Amino acid sequence: MGEWMENHGALVGWTHFENGDHIMLRIESIRAGETNRPREPDLFRVLMTRQQALLLGNYLIEQSGQRPSNPRARSWFQRLFG
Repeated sequence: MGEWMENHGALVGWTHFENGDHIMLRIESIRAGETNRPREPDLFRVLMTRQQALLLGNYLIEQSGQRPSNPRARSWFQRLFG
């Protein structure tokens, strides 16, 4: 990794919390080189708009080499009864 990375590690989990027009992304990581020692993961919280979350998600999908999934059209039964 480049010297510009002050804190880096392995991603071990994440959660998100929706708050109106914003999303709080909570990222858990274990520092590189410390994966063999039991310890609590480092936590990072990032507050972003929904548009920023969309851009980040699309970027990660693109970098993974995958294609975004296309949501299936709702059937007439689903549209009628929610």
